[in-house]
Amino acid sequence: MALTPPTSSRELSMAGLHIPEHVHESSAPHGGTVLLDARTGQWYAMNSTARALWSEWRLNGDFDAGVRTVAARYPPALGERVRQDAGQLADVLVRRGLVSSAPRAAAPRADRPAEAPRAAGAAGRARSAAPRLDRAAATAGLLVALCLLRLPFGVTVRAVAALKSRCSRPATVAQATEAVALVRRVARLYPGRVACLELSLAATVRLALAGLSVEWCLGGAGDPYRFHAWVESAGHPVALPSDGDLTGFRKVFTV
Repeated sequence: MALTPPTSSRELSMAGLHIPEHVHESSAPHGGTVLLDARTGQWYAMNSTARALWSEWRLNGDFDAGVRTVAARYPPALGERVRQDAGQLADVLVRRGLVSSAPRAAAPRADRPAEAPRAAGAAGRARSAAPRLDRAAATAGLLVALCLLRLPFGVTVRAVAALKSRCSRPATVAQATEAVALVRRVARLYPGRVACLELSLAATVRLALAGLSVEWCLGGAGDPYRFHAWVESAGHPVALPSDGDLTGFRKVFTV
């Protein structure tokens, strides 16, 4: 059932705040934070005060308790200003689907649902990947990725997860690096936009079609805020020399 977003701090104080499962967070070194809405692929950035309020609401789901805790860090004269700003922040978060609200008695904070079991692999011999990822296969991966990214982001995520569920084994760093390089080479002939999101997804799809899995990662870096997508194999980010250093980026969401 859809909930009407609160429009005042009075209404918010009567509501329980809950962080939906589709919202993913990563804190920035300078005190802010970034949020990713996994339904839409939309990024949001918050400053340190907004992050403090967000953290309190995520912890206990209580608007008033969160405001009191954060306001206590400021001079008493600023208490009402903190409450007003908190009301505006919570209202925006609710309207954008980054926080849900409901009367506390009707919406107890739910435990994180158990992850659905992954589909079992097909019986029999697992299909072995070709020793070389050829140009035609990289082209197929890029075309599938471009089509997937035209869908709602949540649908894209589910499609990638379904592809990966059929993989028989993880890709090595060398295989993942070769896939990224081949996809990038093919993408030079495409007339439209092909950046990190498209390239990383294309490499993920290409490997999945060969029965090999990697992690498709989305993350951000702060000061200034930047966002990036890449693949990882065995916990190692896969990047070409031209990609630069990925050290400052923190994973927010993986498939």
